[in-house]
Amino acid sequence: RLVFNMAYFMFIIVLSMLLTGDAYVCRSELDCHLNGVCNSNGMCECDDPWTGVVCGNLNRGKANVDGAYGYKPNVSSWGGNSLLDENGTFHLFVAEMKHGGLQNWHTESECVHATSDKIEGPYQKNDVVLDVWCHNPDTIRDADGNYLMFHIGSGPKKTGNTSGFMHAAKSPVGPWTPAPTNPGSCNNPAPAFHPNGTLFVVCDSRTISYTSNWREPWSAQRKIVYQNAIEERRRFEDAFLWFDKRGNWHIVFHCLCKDLLPDICFSGHAFSKDGFTWNMSSIQPYNGTVNFIDGSSFPFATRERPHMMYAPEDKNRTTPIGFFTGVSPQPANIPACKTCFHQDCSSCKITPGRDWTYTLYEPFN
Repeated sequence: RLVFNMAYFMFIIVLSMLLTGDAYVCRSELDCHLNGVCNSNGMCECDDPWTGVVCGNLNRGKANVDGAYGYKPNVSSWGGNSLLDENGTFHLFVAEMKHGGLQNWHTESECVHATSDKIEGPYQKNDVVLDVWCHNPDTIRDADGNYLMFHIGSGPKKTGNTSGFMHAAKSPVGPWTPAPTNPGSCNNPAPAFHPNGTLFVVCDSRTISYTSNWREPWSAQRKIVYQNAIEERRRFEDAFLWFDKRGNWHIVFHCLCKDLLPDICFSGHAFSKDGFTWNMSSIQPYNGTVNFIDGSSFPFATRERPHMMYAPEDKNRTTPIGFFTGVSPQPANIPACKTCFHQDCSSCKITPGRDWTYTLYEPFN
């Protein structure tokens, strides 16, 4: 049911390569998914950390067996991203279930701050930024060094002055103050600073808004139209937005397949030169299988809430060096997934008795 030309184009290209033995020929950097350049020989030269004929795959390394957070000690965490301070400490802002597993995310989630001396962790809990209810934090720093934690939920119900969109602090340990403005209803906000200093936020993976300063009003939300079709029962969520070294726009998603077994979805990637015209790649940038430093590997049932990480010297956050995801340590196989809550692999994470989840960091090669 792929009805737009990107997937059809990729099918024709691959088929012609198989039939004729010809190499793929790119015409522009769009044919390289804006993850590289098209050279004079018609070949894609991929930027780090991308690889593949059309630069559609992330070149992933090996992760720590014990994960980044939620594995030891054993708590249910979800997603999260880390920021480096001026003293060399990494600060993880992550959703943690106050009681029970992820099936209780809508009533038991709080936004937690944890620390480590290494980007990959393990991280130790330091404090709670915003108590129940707070979920899916995505934290960045502005040009003045302020910590801006975007999230859903506005904390304890009896709290007076609060925000269900963003809290800010000069220090990773607070005190945190609610944002004075917001763009309206914004599920799972995904923020990023454009190279020109404009702050953009993607809401619910479907709309985008911007402001010149987070203290000032936001623009009206504009719908994002992805210029190639997705099968009807594929859903993209958990957007993460960033800009590459050429100023191109990128969003990486979690992909949810419903009623499509034995097909299992994990991720998606959209790209744009201007933030208006978007293309959706037909290639999943990452899958559920993670290789570990001890030589083992595991096929996770789902990997969600992707958050790219960057080297300390990459001040403009243009070249990812690894990423965090929330993982469900149920195996991605058809018999197991069919017994999960919605009879698909993504719902294993909220299946009673199987809803322990944790946060994993995977480096790129």
